[in-house]
Amino acid sequence: MNTFRRPISPTELIYFPMRELAPPFLMQLVVEGTGDLAPEELRRAVAVASEANPGARLRRDGGYWVDSGVAPAVRAVEHTLNNPELEADPVLTTPIGPTPESTVEVLLLTGAPTTIVFRVFHGVMDGMGMIMWVTDVFRALRGLEPIGAADPVADAELVAKVGAPGRPTLMQPRFRSAVGHGPQDPGEHRHLLRHRTIHATGPGAMVRVAAILADEGGPVSRIMIPVDLRRHDPDLRSTGNLALPLFLDARPGVTWQQLNADKKIGLQERRELNQMDNSGLTKLPPAVGRTLLRGLNWMGSRLGRNLASATVSHMGRYDLDELASPHFAPTSIYILPQHSVAMPLLFGLTECGGRTELTVSARSGRGIPARLDALLDRIVKTLENELPQTDSAAK
Repeated sequence: MNTFRRPISPTELIYFPMRELAPPFLMQLVVEGTGDLAPEELRRAVAVASEANPGARLRRDGGYWVDSGVAPAVRAVEHTLNNPELEADPVLTTPIGPTPESTVEVLLLTGAPTTIVFRVFHGVMDGMGMIMWVTDVFRALRGLEPIGAADPVADAELVAKVGAPGRPTLMQPRFRSAVGHGPQDPGEHRHLLRHRTIHATGPGAMVRVAAILADEGGPVSRIMIPVDLRRHDPDLRSTGNLALPLFLDARPGVTWQQLNADKKIGLQERRELNQMDNSGLTKLPPAVGRTLLRGLNWMGSRLGRNLASATVSHMGRYDLDELASPHFAPTSIYILPQHSVAMPLLFGLTECGGRTELTVSARSGRGIPARLDALLDRIVKTLENELPQTDSAAK
């Protein structure tokens, strides 16, 4: 049997310096629950799922990702997450392990509530690729065969196959953030990581958040919506980076219905396929790229000028009962976005158990923590008032 091997895509190469510039630069999927899940039981499930999803076992070999054949490490830690100021959590902020070459790991936090944290370097997977692998871990915990995703394909190869219909979006650092900007003082957190629960669900949560961001932002806000490229090849089974941005430019006062209509037009026109290298970063030598990224962070924090105002991602709706296993019953699922130096806000949404879980990574700076809390308060209040399906247990 041939070893899984695929080229590291240009997008993925950009993510390598981010581990130094915005550590730990991980997507982290948090699953809270009840039960007495044993570390060894979780290790077996992770090993089974990773055999079927070799993207969870990758190590770099020059310009390629290669299956190491070694399942991600599972670490059991007596710990409870430091909500709501997760940027100060001593476990979530640690580098991935057990070696610097590791790209994926799993934490079993044995405090209350029992929590599984799936930690993934964005250079090997996108958000939906991570979900494919995590879903198979829960299948293995229930004694089911994993579905698997073993196609060695990432964004560059798929876009070359499908074709881009138009031109890339011109990227210029001119967009404001909904939380403003402020210099990053020494000794303070350079990024914030926050989680809020919205006790309601319903359609349009992602564009409702985007509309609030535009209302709080500058003359024009540019909201980035990651689009799953797998939609262009339904038979493709790959955990690799297969997401490209759809940009929505919006003025204060825009309705979520208008943003939703704009999103639908963009998807119909397949505009995300144009964005394979809209920033030009992939063509720069690594040292020059790092310098440019540091410059973008300085422009954003000091001048309030960003390539985009925010990213807003919806990471799916989950039936918690369908994920339960004999020794673990999930009660909540939420995504913790990676930090960024080129963008001030990255939001993640999930829906489960009659609730919408909202998370955000924010470039911090003088005055921003208080403004971020106020923004999150507005989002929670607005969505709880507008979304039709309320979580009655919270009332």
